[in-house]
Amino acid sequence: QMFRMGAELTASKDAWFSYSLQSLWPINKSNAEGQTDVEKAGLEFVAENGGSAPYYGEEELGGKKYFTAVYADVAVAPVCVTCHNDHKDSPKTDFELGDVMGGVVIRIPMDS
Repeated sequence: QMFRMGAELTASKDAWFSYSLQSLWPINKSNAEGQTDVEKAGLEFVAENGGSAPYYGEEELGGKKYFTAVYADVAVAPVCVTCHNDHKDSPKTDFELGDVMGGVVIRIPMDS
């Protein structure tokens, strides 16, 4: 929740970059809507590779080019696993410590 609040505050300040926490298995279904092809590819890559490497790509959104990076969000605490596994809206309920639960998506404009 704190991560999301920080990302929303950053976006509201017209920052030159954006970031978000996303997942292939979001508890909040609205977090899956509108994922770009690069975001989806990045989330799949970090999940398949156990978070051992980030994913980088370029994309064009609204006529602007962006560098997009996806870094693994790894379950590092039992509370992360318990919350996601027990949540009534969770599409995945078998997370274990050390699993990739999603990714931090960072987007930076490439145009000057």
